Amino acid sequence: MADSRPAARRRRCRSFFLSISFNAILCSTLAAAPVLFVSRSGEIVRLTDLNQDDDYLDSGERLTYCTGLPAAGGSIVATSDGLYVARTDLPIVLRIADLNGDGDALDAGELALFAEWTGGPPAPTFTALAAAAAGVLYVADSANGGLLRLEDANGDGDAMDFGELLIVGDGLTSPISLAVRPDGCVLAAQNLSAAPVRILRDRNSDGDFFDFSENLSYAENMSPGNGLVAPGEWSSFLARPATGDVVWLRDLTRDHDVLDAGEVVTYAVGMASAAHLAADGATALYVAAVDVPGTIYRVEDLNGDGDALDLGEIIPAAEGLTMSAGIAVAVAPTVPSCVRGDLNADGSVTPSDAPLLANTLMDPTGAEWCRADVNDDGLLDGRDVAAFVDLLLS
Repeated sequence: MADSRPAARRRRCRSFFLSISFNAILCSTLAAAPVLFVSRSGEIVRLTDLNQDDDYLDSGERLTYCTGLPAAGGSIVATSDGLYVARTDLPIVLRIADLNGDGDALDAGELALFAEWTGGPPAPTFTALAAAAAGVLYVADSANGGLLRLEDANGDGDAMDFGELLIVGDGLTSPISLAVRPDGCVLAAQNLSAAPVRILRDRNSDGDFFDFSENLSYAENMSPGNGLVAPGEWSSFLARPATGDVVWLRDLTRDHDVLDAGEVVTYAVGMASAAHLAADGATALYVAAVDVPGTIYRVEDLNGDGDALDLGEIIPAAEGLTMSAGIAVAVAPTVPSCVRGDLNADGSVTPSDAPLLANTLMDPTGAEWCRADVNDDGLLDGRDVAAFVDLLLS
């Protein structure tokens, strides 16, 4: 794999005793470890590498970010506007966002309903989630073998309105994980050895994957995996708990499959119960194991030889995260461009904003907090009314 790491990364050198006759020193430039989110039973945990030692094993680096999730946890994905979690017990997707910037999502309004299946039976079972863009998600339905697209088209903070939740694909067998490639194609990992990964391509740009040759086999005849990421258009990775490894799916011929010779290679081994996968750009992978220790592994090809099979290329980055249901690398938030008190987004604070503020205070679901939290205290309450009046009179 080509090494695209910036020169500005800090340098770490490790000395390893490789034989009885000599030592080899492996020096590599590594980025500071990213912020990670792990979905677990009833909660989301945030991992932050505070001392920049490439792990999350030190005091204060593990924080409860959000509570109130189901016992089974759920697939998780991060975008610039927050986290999304698919519940497995109900056909629901939740949106989680640190609206007041205090480092967690434990405050009122920070855990909200984003989408809910309200159609008729058979009801879907949401088992996998992937983001195409901020506010645009794909979710896999394992009960019916379908793929749904969720989009907050009107910018009200949810995908509950007409046309915002659509079935866009079918024919999947026990889908476990999803990944959206940079070109918009969707990869779906299945619990099926004959076809462990499928590719869905909207060839005619009609917004779905129902047409001829739009849902095809991508990988075949190997152990299925639970975690799938696609950091590049022609490169993806699959974590397999049964074998404790990660395989690299590299489409060398660029024919939108990895069915040709040499296109599926072993990338990393030795990670018992490796189930969930997240990518930090194109350089590092984070693998969450569902074994008793609850280990998160950092996996990186430090010497550029196309795998992470060498000494020091797999390290335990966190421990004790048992019952993990998903892992995601944090995405830098988009800075909101709004005026506090300008509820109708016309660029100024006027009396016409007053009824909208009142409605928001009575029902903050989907509220644009940077506008409604007029006094900027992280709460939506009567004090915002007083601050709004002050703005009108100023």
